[in-house]
Amino acid sequence: MRAALLVLVLGGVAFASPPSLLLEGRLAWTLPAATPTLSSTVGLRWTLAGWEWVGKAEFAAGTWTTSTFSGTGKLGEIELSPTLSLDPQGPGFRALTVPGKLDLLGLPAEVVVRLEGKGLGWGLAFRGPKDGLVEEVRLRFNLKRFLDEVASDTFAPGFSSGEVRFRVALPCCVDRLRGWFVFTKAGFSELGLSFPLPFPPETGLLASGVVRLSVDKKSLSVGPGMIYHLPPCVEAFLALDWDSSTGTIRGIKVYAVGFRCRLGEFTVRGLTTFEPIGLVKAPYREALGITWEGGGCLGPAKFTSTLYFGDGGMFGLGEVELGAEIALGQGLALGLGAELPAAGSPRLTLRWRASL
Repeated sequence: MRAALLVLVLGGVAFASPPSLLLEGRLAWTLPAATPTLSSTVGLRWTLAGWEWVGKAEFAAGTWTTSTFSGTGKLGEIELSPTLSLDPQGPGFRALTVPGKLDLLGLPAEVVVRLEGKGLGWGLAFRGPKDGLVEEVRLRFNLKRFLDEVASDTFAPGFSSGEVRFRVALPCCVDRLRGWFVFTKAGFSELGLSFPLPFPPETGLLASGVVRLSVDKKSLSVGPGMIYHLPPCVEAFLALDWDSSTGTIRGIKVYAVGFRCRLGEFTVRGLTTFEPIGLVKAPYREALGITWEGGGCLGPAKFTSTLYFGDGGMFGLGEVELGAEIALGQGLALGLGAELPAAGSPRLTLRWRASL
């Protein structure tokens, strides 16, 4: 049964143009374990009646985890990009999402329909004229406000929420005022206004204010920022140290400093972080790396080497990371990787990607 489902999902379509096969995979060993873990993706891509179709099946640790079937094309004047998601372990239906683009009353509009096992929902959004008062109107019917997911267990979608975004040009001080009005089937939900605060360009400062009025609370917030320019090869991640409780700037916060330089086919980068914001692989604070990108015998090639520094290891060296990716022919690439921590188990990876 699962084999038949795989054939169906990946698209054995007799009337399609010859399909291209997509293969991606990854083998990982955490030494000294002898058994690697395998994850892979198998897919087919083809064209049928002017539509581009892609079917994919994903596997992890020997288990078929997901199947998706998606397409892109036009139905009359409507651009559609449906995606069907199946659970191969059932086998069973997970969700069908159908986004579309069209002209509505002379304005660009987007519509989405979402079908899940528990219910049905749909949404509509359209943009106003370029210099008009209304920027966008969004209506949701049994859909979550920010996600294209069914909100309630029902196949009779009712109105969930609506949002109107607008802009008002001002004669002085700032270019325009932006705002939004949110309402639900219960009535008014929120009114918001955002506006830039004028600063002379020579100060290197900028700021914006946001006013929110909702049924149960009111708030005013100000977010300052700074404009800075760095010399070539220098990197710095800076921000104003803003105390929102007192409305004062306490100084400049330095998140990281470093350099990035390109020397022919080589790129050298070093970075020291002072705040854990994801710029350097955890749990380290510093990174020094070199990358070479160029042409190999059969196509593009890339080699990377990165040293990570923290509190332990000789000279603070906590881990060495090596990687290589080389082309083995048209549409075929192989990647190798190694993570070598000073304390802990080494990890080796083998990756491949093929389009046939």
